[in-house]
Amino acid sequence: MDLYENIPHGDMPGDKICIGEDHVKKAKLILPKLKEEVEKLNAAGQKKVVVCVCGGSGVGKSEIASLLSYMMSEDGKKSYVMSGDNYPHRIPSENDAMREKTYEEGGEEALKAYLGSQQEIDFEKVDVILKSFKEGAETISLKRMGRTPDELWYDDVDFSDTEILFIEWTHGNSDLLSQVDIPVLLNSTPEETLAHRKARNRDGAVDSPFVMMVLRLEQEMLKAQAHKAKIIVSKSGELMSYDDFKKVMDM
Repeated sequence: MDLYENIPHGDMPGDKICIGEDHVKKAKLILPKLKEEVEKLNAAGQKKVVVCVCGGSGVGKSEIASLLSYMMSEDGKKSYVMSGDNYPHRIPSENDAMREKTYEEGGEEALKAYLGSQQEIDFEKVDVILKSFKEGAETISLKRMGRTPDELWYDDVDFSDTEILFIEWTHGNSDLLSQVDIPVLLNSTPEETLAHRKARNRDGAVDSPFVMMVLRLEQEMLKAQAHKAKIIVSKSGELMSYDDFKKVMDM
């Protein structure tokens, strides 16, 4: 485990990752299939590949994307991890307030329309970044968003010899992105997500009904997008076909 303790991770300011044995197991499970998918694209003439690692709350997106990036780099495919959470239009507290306002004014349907939409997230900017990377841009300016208005800046990142760009993000498999080549879905049933959040909350408090509704709506989005995933992994750490996924998720 010490081998992976200080590896590079996503570029979200203040983001802390804690890699455990479960994350390593899943990354090693995904790796051969991911290499196979990358090799197919390389053989077809595509030199730069975009991989998204997506999933709901608590499935280990940051940790597993970091591990896969490190493992691919160690195998000779230099990689970078980009965090999609840098690209909402508003800082987290303001976005949370907008979600609540949207719900108060229009109910659950209005909130559903807002979550994961262009109104909430700058998908256009993300798509431009991914397209620039695939077209061989040597340097790309990437956004950094912290938790306060003054924690917002851009860093120029050298991509000249980077072959794989990982984006770790709940919304990485969204229909509003056109440049993702290999979506990797880390699945979790609603029951598994709830159990994880309860276990993670050290003071024993449960999530508010509003937070639970947001998680449920995000889960519905992930289910609707899952058919595009090239690789699906269960919470227990097994590769799944889309048919397996549909059975587990009662689709």
